[in-house]
Amino acid sequence: MIRFFKKQILCLAFISLNLSQEIPNEFIEFQVHKLLIDAGQNWDNNSIFGLPRFQSIYNTDAKNWIRSDSLTMQTRAGVSTKNDAIAFYGFGHFSFKKHYYAYLYPRIVNDPEAFSRYSGIPRDITRAGFNSGETDLSGIGFQNNWMTLQLGRGRESWGAGNEIHLALSEHSPAYDYGILGLDLGRVRAKYIHGFLESTEEYINRYISARAIEWTNRKTLLLGLSETVIYSGQGRPLDIAYLNPISNHLEVELNDRLNLLGADDANAVWQVSIDWLPLHNLRISGNLLYDEFVLDKIEFENGKENGKAYSGRISYTPIMKGESFLTTYLSLITIGTPTFRHGNGFNNFIQRNMPMGWQYGSDGREIKIGFNYFNRLNFIIQLEAGSRETGEESITSRPYESYADYLKGKFPSGTVNEYLFIKSGLQFWSKSNISILGDIEIKKSTNEEIQISTVVGVNIYLPKIVKIN
Repeated sequence: MIRFFKKQILCLAFISLNLSQEIPNEFIEFQVHKLLIDAGQNWDNNSIFGLPRFQSIYNTDAKNWIRSDSLTMQTRAGVSTKNDAIAFYGFGHFSFKKHYYAYLYPRIVNDPEAFSRYSGIPRDITRAGFNSGETDLSGIGFQNNWMTLQLGRGRESWGAGNEIHLALSEHSPAYDYGILGLDLGRVRAKYIHGFLESTEEYINRYISARAIEWTNRKTLLLGLSETVIYSGQGRPLDIAYLNPISNHLEVELNDRLNLLGADDANAVWQVSIDWLPLHNLRISGNLLYDEFVLDKIEFENGKENGKAYSGRISYTPIMKGESFLTTYLSLITIGTPTFRHGNGFNNFIQRNMPMGWQYGSDGREIKIGFNYFNRLNFIIQLEAGSRETGEESITSRPYESYADYLKGKFPSGTVNEYLFIKSGLQFWSKSNISILGDIEIKKSTNEEIQISTVVGVNIYLPKIVKIN
């Protein structure tokens, strides 16, 4: 087991993520990558735009077989539990001729609400106690040292820092989309275009986004992005958004969309910074605008910008050979009308759930915490903070339009205020057997103290096959 985790850390630190593909959020590799970035390691592969991507951690020659011309298949079959909820999952990752790959991560569950990001539709009948299934990740792609082309299913998380993403985050339900990514050294670019869903009103909903970032690959990243949600009854994919270097305002104001006017698309713009001023100090920030108010008369009439911002400072005072401790302070503020649109089908929603901050919008949160990682067999997490959300959060009435853009009380209406303490533990008795436990204590202004606990296990059987 010790040898397993040492290999894992070495591979995560030294194997380029550009040689690899998607990592399911539940896998230890996903969590370890985030912890290492927070502790100031592996910054050559840090990016503002995108989630950690998969690599082999089982062989010391992992880098060689990723580059191999052989067909390599890495699979897992496993079961995970959370209290009374059970999920069976499979994972397959295939690579061929150095640059071609495919991947698949389906799940079947007996309680769809128990598993994060899950959006499969529950059925009235069950099979062996299970009533829903969904593919969380899947796709095919081509990737070399400077370009990525991928078509598949998954999610994007755009923004600097852990757990402070605004418009697109790792907590979103999955959707189908294509990726074009370029890595030109210190400059990287990314473009995505995909289909979100069709509603009962036959409204087709899509996402299009483009981003550029500059990095010195050591201590600093700067990013700029535009994300668009567009929709329409029976609306097909819009060719105008297929141009990776176009922008929403230019194509909309010049009537080049397949639906004319300003009621069928909603764009947000974000700037981000991720900075490592010291080897163990990380400062991250994001500033987002959903609606610009430029005219003086609009300000005089009480209209406000639609905006959001987030920041996080993490400090790693303990970094030893087998363990490290990272402390952090973070805040998020998302304005009342932000992520809503005059046409509610253009809200930043997917399957009735937010695509960004998991608590929606019209709210703010501040918290402190720490992560302790023993590189041999466990992770401990503890955080405490306060959270406020108002009546206009997109978690309420997710497909309805905003009330107005007039400046007013924030958060709006009746405010839900919470103080919370949350802790979590993950322990690996063997490399493929883990035990998890979470407890959250929450107190609101209108309710008594609530205590929720989760206990679960994750067991899987791994297999790697190389066919010459």
